[in-house]
Amino acid sequence: MIMAQHSGGKGIKAEEALRSYFLGIGYFTVRGVPFNYRSFDVTDVDLWLYIRSTPLSRERVCVDIKRKKTPQAMERIFWTKGLREVLGIERAIVVTSDNRRETRDFGAANGVTVLQNDFLQRVISAPVPTGRITEEEMFAMFKSPCVTDPSVVWARWYRSAKARLIEGLDFNTCNTFLIDIDLLLKEFLATSKDSALVARLLYLLISYFLISLDYASRSIVFLEINERKANLIEGLRYGEGGKQRTEEVVETALYLVATTGKADFITGTNIKDEFQKQLNGYPAEVLAEHFAKQESLKHLFELARTFESQAFATHLVLPGQCNSEQKAIIGLLCDFMGVDRRKVI
Repeated sequence: MIMAQHSGGKGIKAEEALRSYFLGIGYFTVRGVPFNYRSFDVTDVDLWLYIRSTPLSRERVCVDIKRKKTPQAMERIFWTKGLREVLGIERAIVVTSDNRRETRDFGAANGVTVLQNDFLQRVISAPVPTGRITEEEMFAMFKSPCVTDPSVVWARWYRSAKARLIEGLDFNTCNTFLIDIDLLLKEFLATSKDSALVARLLYLLISYFLISLDYASRSIVFLEINERKANLIEGLRYGEGGKQRTEEVVETALYLVATTGKADFITGTNIKDEFQKQLNGYPAEVLAEHFAKQESLKHLFELARTFESQAFATHLVLPGQCNSEQKAIIGLLCDFMGVDRRKVI
């Protein structure tokens, strides 16, 4: 089921105003992030924030927003504290029209920052930033079909991509975003480079990939460059578990095949050789060579913010007119996917 975005006018205005506020103070900000458990759509995180505090530390924040006459702020503090713990993130914020001191104190006692009505009204009353479309305007573009894969419904696809941001920022997440980017690059060419929606989604998914990579690579920042490159190759080729875990899974699969008597015409060695051949053909080195550089790792967060801003820009700039830094990343991803960069940028 495709869930609609929030229908309440006051809620939409508050969420968009707060998104602009957090963007303005330096956060990477995503609005309306679905939290799913298996096949169940549990809730939406009103705002998901991410910031690179230092070369080694990152902060992820869930923000719950309630602009109502009776906001039930105490209950929201319980809810948001629980959500933070379930998501395993660093911080939780409740923004509420409740102005009672007891509410703020209760939040502080439970590790939840409470931003109250005075703050909320200042943010909402501030001049509306120009140059960005809203989340609702983005969703309004999702009526056009996907040319390269008719099974793709853009609204559902977009929500699924956002959901991965809170499922865990690691190399597995990086790799799933790369699959999404591959689809979008091919879709961009298939639509004769004329689809504003595809260009916007391409910028967004690149920003999500860069954020995931920034988080996944935080522990290798101070390694020597060859060690960083080796770590990136392993993560991008084998996923979060690494080569050893991947080999264990293959061995388990081979054992199950053998014990069920279905390995008559193939040998375990043949399967392992073919599997390794496929993995070795995966061009992880293309990305690792670039992102292993200290300067590249250092700028992941700001580049992600730049791509996010481009995705929501009122005046859309297509890839061929992007700045040199953005073109370098788009070109790098084209090389990785085996797409002719000259056709895209």
